Amino acid sequence: MQSAAIPYRNSRLNGVEVLLVTSRKRSRWVLPKGKVKQGMPAHRSAAREAFEEAGVTGTISALFIGTYHHLKTQDDGQAKMVAVQAFPMLVRQENKSWPEMHQRQRCWMSINTAIGAVRNSELRAVLMKFAQELPNVA
Repeated sequence: MQSAAIPYRNSRLNGVEVLLVTSRKRSRWVLPKGKVKQGMPAHRSAAREAFEEAGVTGTISALFIGTYHHLKTQDDGQAKMVAVQAFPMLVRQENKSWPEMHQRQRCWMSINTAIGAVRNSELRAVLMKFAQELPNVA
């Protein structure tokens, strides 16, 4: 199981924006995600990934908004389908440097632009659900 953060903020100009990062291998727009660290709750692991991959910190919900699947290429070249739980995270701080800053790009997008930017249909559905539940999340 993996976990992902849905980093978001309220922008005066664009309303709610979501932060996406590029994947390392294919340069696709994705959420910051990774393996759930042993002994760490999934939502805390997602917050850690948001810092490592996107350089953001904030308040993350312990309740996941949805699950999607993605194809993970292992170090040995084998491909494996993995489930990812996505947790909303209100961003409080955006750092100028972070661990993976030279490996990924990050971009704030309106929620509708983010939905259109991701290629994974299940991730798109999770973002649509997040958009529908925003009044309850924000």
